[in-house]
Amino acid sequence: MLSTIDLEKVKEGDTESFREFYTLFYPKLKAFACRFVDEPTSHDLVQEVFAAFFEKRSTIQINHIQSYLYKWTQNRCLNYLRDRMTAKEYESRLVIAEARMAFLEKNMDTNEVLKRVFNNDLREVINASIAKLPPKCAQVFRYCYWDELKHKEIAEIMGISHRTVEAHIRQAITFLRKDLKDILLLFLMFIDVK
Repeated sequence: MLSTIDLEKVKEGDTESFREFYTLFYPKLKAFACRFVDEPTSHDLVQEVFAAFFEKRSTIQINHIQSYLYKWTQNRCLNYLRDRMTAKEYESRLVIAEARMAFLEKNMDTNEVLKRVFNNDLREVINASIAKLPPKCAQVFRYCYWDELKHKEIAEIMGISHRTVEAHIRQAITFLRKDLKDILLLFLMFIDVK
């Protein structure tokens, strides 16, 4: 669907192109925001993301637009929560998150639907973060963790040394730990456990 929208026209401020762009991304971003905040708040925060995007549209790189929007939405939600949570509320949510993590660990192996939903959503967030890495580093990480190739195989495919593969993996893991530290905890906190 994104391929049918002329992103250059969106960047130029074309109203019809922006309307198509908004129609495509609004439901996705709102659903994503609902993992963090209630529905009315998610609407407001996503509206803020689009308003900010429209103001800065000419400076945004088109080739990473989807991950950019998700990251922007995530940051708005995290900032909203941080600003409104008292220490006691935060501690209470951490206790709930720990209970949910225990539930997931117990049921993830036996519940295929839960496993697929969790893995697909988490993979989408991780992919958005991986897209921020330098291209070679991102490709090495994907080969290693998505394709489960050995370091030696990656070195042969990419025509680089074994040490370079290891360096790229270390760089990727260090970056991803920092970039995803908040989202993983909050993702687990807001999964509905029945």
